[in-house]
Amino acid sequence: MDFDFTEDQASLRDAVQRWVDKGFGFERRHALAQAGGATRAVYAELAELGLAGLVVPEAHGGLGMGAIEAMVVSEELGRGLVNAPYTFAALVAPRLLAAAPEALRAEWLPRIADGSALVVPALQERGSRYRLARVATTAKAAGDGFTLSGSKLVVPAADEADAFLVPARLSGAADDEA
Repeated sequence: MDFDFTEDQASLRDAVQRWVDKGFGFERRHALAQAGGATRAVYAELAELGLAGLVVPEAHGGLGMGAIEAMVVSEELGRGLVNAPYTFAALVAPRLLAAAPEALRAEWLPRIADGSALVVPALQERGSRYRLARVATTAKAAGDGFTLSGSKLVVPAADEADAFLVPARLSGAADDEA
């Protein structure tokens, strides 16, 4: 088995590493913290590098890359202690949207890919902890959409997000597996 990175993966790693080394030192991290932690500008820089569209399918304006490339980028951003909602907005949100109707994917995935929309998942609920099947938030049909009832906790970049992906139950009890 060959566990070496491909040339493209190594180039991606090097590009992210250069960006981190050049523009994300201690002074910048400290200034962001002093300014209240706003990270939208940092995320915009990552989008300019094309990283917001890393896992977005090419058909929707992204690069269509996979888990290894996501790991390469995440490792370098982690090494630099980059304070941005990258994992949630650029990696998790597009994967969750992959199960959405095509009209919804066509509306949001290109905007995620070009960085013009910050979409984050609102996943955590009080009392759910590591029980992934526990979802107490409910969705009831209302006209052409749904009305949500419940609360989510610790939503990354909630104050800066343009939209949220909110898991909710259409039926059943909070702990039902289905």
